[in-house]
Amino acid sequence: MKKIALIGDIVASRNIKNRSGVQKKLSRLFLNLNKNNKALDSPYTITIGDEFQALYNSADSIFHDIWKILESLYPETVRFSIGIGNLTTRVNKNQALGMDGPAFHYARDGLNELKSSSVLFNIETGDEKEILLIKEVLSLISQNTIRWKHTRIKIFNMLNEGKSVKEISKKLHVTDKAVYKHIDAGALNILMDLFNQITFEINLRLKAR
Repeated sequence: MKKIALIGDIVASRNIKNRSGVQKKLSRLFLNLNKNNKALDSPYTITIGDEFQALYNSADSIFHDIWKILESLYPETVRFSIGIGNLTTRVNKNQALGMDGPAFHYARDGLNELKSSSVLFNIETGDEKEILLIKEVLSLISQNTIRWKHTRIKIFNMLNEGKSVKEISKKLHVTDKAVYKHIDAGALNILMDLFNQITFEINLRLKAR
């Protein structure tokens, strides 16, 4: 059965002044993301340098998790590459290490591609034509969100969690009008629909032989 390998990489991590603090923040976040996450087969694990990876059995929570990472590490920027394919090793349930196969190879290829561009999201399946539209949509989303302020990322995540405008404005100590302004200016409802559709398409590809 196909799996989803996700590899993340903090951009320009060597230039971060409080690098150890960022890594500690990431470790704390991973403890929360890994809890009761039924979509994860292998938990978020920091690997080499400022890279991390995880293995998913479905895409149901993958973009929610990605945006929680972006919120937690702000203002640092993170690249994310998704690889869909088989494994040639057993799943390591304890940490995302010691596994191999096309899923991880595709994710690594996608990350290397990102490093030569300003795009933050990528996906690879080994079939460029089959995945081209999703790649282009993710690239467009990246260009439209890369300069988001922290407040807009928080609003986007709370909308994804089903919170109302009233709840969001109270939590962030802003007016309802300010929340609606972020929703409209960032096309947040459209983005949620796009991520839901991409999630659906990825899950279809997991079932394909």
